[in-house]
Amino acid sequence: MVRWTTITALALVAGLAGEAEARRLPPRPLVERIEPTNGPPGTQVQIIGRGFGRVRGVLLGGEPLRVLRRLPNRWTVVVPAGAASGPIVLRTARGDFQGPYFRVTAARPAPQLTSVEPPAGPPGSEVVLRGANFAPRLSDNLVFLGDRPAVVRAATPTTLRVVVPVGARSGPFTVRVVRAGEALSPPFEVTAATAITRVDPPAAPAGAVVTIHGTGFSARARDNRVYLNNRRLRVLRATPTELTVRLPRRVATGPLLVDVRGGGRATSARPFEVQQLPRVRDFAPAGGPAGTVVAIHGSNFGADASAVGVTLDGQPVSVRRVVPDEIEVEIPPGAHSGFFEVRVHRLSVRAPRRFAVTAPLLIEGFEPRSGAPGTIVSIRGQGFSPRPADSAVSLSSVPCEVVSSTPRELRVRIPAAPSGPLVVRTPSTSVQTRQPFVVTNPPFIAAFEPRSGPVGTVVTIRGTNFGDRPGLVRAELHGVPLPVQSVSDRQLQVVIPRGARSGRISVTVGMRGGTVTPEDFVVEAHRQVTSMTPVRGFVGTTVTIRGQGFPRAGTLVQFNGTAPVRAERVSPVELRVLVPAGARTGPVTVLLPGGRAMPAGSFEVTPTPAGTAIAQVHPQCAYPGCRVTLVGHGFSPNRRFNRVRFNGRPVPVMAATPTSLTITLPNAPGNGRFEVRVRRGGNAQSPPFMILPRP
Repeated sequence: MVRWTTITALALVAGLAGEAEARRLPPRPLVERIEPTNGPPGTQVQIIGRGFGRVRGVLLGGEPLRVLRRLPNRWTVVVPAGAASGPIVLRTARGDFQGPYFRVTAARPAPQLTSVEPPAGPPGSEVVLRGANFAPRLSDNLVFLGDRPAVVRAATPTTLRVVVPVGARSGPFTVRVVRAGEALSPPFEVTAATAITRVDPPAAPAGAVVTIHGTGFSARARDNRVYLNNRRLRVLRATPTELTVRLPRRVATGPLLVDVRGGGRATSARPFEVQQLPRVRDFAPAGGPAGTVVAIHGSNFGADASAVGVTLDGQPVSVRRVVPDEIEVEIPPGAHSGFFEVRVHRLSVRAPRRFAVTAPLLIEGFEPRSGAPGTIVSIRGQGFSPRPADSAVSLSSVPCEVVSSTPRELRVRIPAAPSGPLVVRTPSTSVQTRQPFVVTNPPFIAAFEPRSGPVGTVVTIRGTNFGDRPGLVRAELHGVPLPVQSVSDRQLQVVIPRGARSGRISVTVGMRGGTVTPEDFVVEAHRQVTSMTPVRGFVGTTVTIRGQGFPRAGTLVQFNGTAPVRAERVSPVELRVLVPAGARTGPVTVLLPGGRAMPAGSFEVTPTPAGTAIAQVHPQCAYPGCRVTLVGHGFSPNRRFNRVRFNGRPVPVMAATPTSLTITLPNAPGNGRFEVRVRRGGNAQSPPFMILPRP
């Protein structure tokens, strides 16, 4: 009996211990339901139940799922790509616990966004997103502009009509289609909401032009409809922040309404008053110190001074005189720069620009202290007007041109006048410099010759104000000093040294200043003649003269007994010339531009052979239509007596001498010879010649 009792007691103790251990273990997880129960990869699944505290992971078909959110009784997971259908499994330390079955369906095509219409708009405006693969149900399309959700008003598979959210910034729209993915649109510009902030002027007569300031307007004038007291106004110009409109001839006071197509609507806070508004066109001077009398020009001022008030930057100024088109005021002590505000009865208007209140007029200094007429001088000080037209500067009673003006500096151009102090005058006072400005006479270059030449060339520079002291004259060519041979007040001679390069010659004379030649001096290579071939021949023979430094044009060659003839420059080292008629045996001279002569040697003139012959062909080019010179002898000086053919085709003769024929190449590409038949003369044939086809 005792033994049985003992066993019973032990069993009871063991049972109680097991129950205590069971109570210490966490409860097993339980999945009550999942939402949704099917869907494609990317679907977010809600797992609803209890006991999720010890869950280490979630699987589907043996594949782990990414957990997006964890709440005590609700977990959100994402179905991965490639997942297979199967039960939802919760993995814990005590093992795996199986939940409801989830069926993986085929993925829906991802949405596509192709355009946004319009591409810009204010908050609250409607935008059409065009593309493909949208959900036909509104709730399945989630649209965001930045981080702001947009309301979807209508949806089809290809279009979404959404509202631009308040507080959104410019950027692309994001469209998320449930179970299909997301897409980005082209950039969308969020413009300001439509609002009227100010009307300038606040009152005006019928027919006047009024500027409406605000936000959210369209830059296209026709997209803005403006009404005054229900009368349509013509929009002249438009920007996103300003509308310029013209009042109709018959209109009454009332509110202004702006209706923007595709945007919003706005009404002015106050009625616009239609009446005769005073206008300020301009005023003079543009600035000045206290005590300056300013004339404000405009219209509709009336003649009653008691009905007119003027302020400058909010401070009242003294009104001295009023007529319908002008108000005369005086700047008070302590005034600040700002805009004039003119009030006539209840209507006010502001001047179009600021009046600058300056310090008392004072000159602190100027520079440079000397220079030629035309020199720009900077005058430093205070109290100057910011507008050049309001400052008058003179030198020895001769007006100076005011180039620019600030309250602290005047820049003026010195006229042709005697030296003296500079005087600055404003409408209220005048002041002059303590020291005079010294007017100098800089050198002036009128011409120089020669315009080109090699090293060692003496260049004569003509002009004025060179002086007569060589030690005060400095001449340079591209920074290379030029030796001065002689100098007088109107003429200067310099030598081109070694190392000089082509450019303008600069001349500086002591303290008078400097100047440069109006054109470049061209430094040429060393010129010489090295050979002449042939050295004997008859009239019409082509002679080649070789050397170096031949100029591009203007070179002549003189044979014994004849006038100089023009030479053809083949290159800087080669000239060609025909022995002219009347030439005799003797020296040949090359004459360069500028008069320089270079001997080329002696040429023996032989009798012209009997008959007709073509010695050489000199083409300008080898294409049909090009000019060609046939050089030889026995030709007729009458071009009509010379018949030329090429491969049997007639060739026109443009000019003729006894030793040359100028022809035009026919349209007969190919290789051949020129044949010449001279009336009452002989026949001749040229060396082979190729006419090239036009490229």
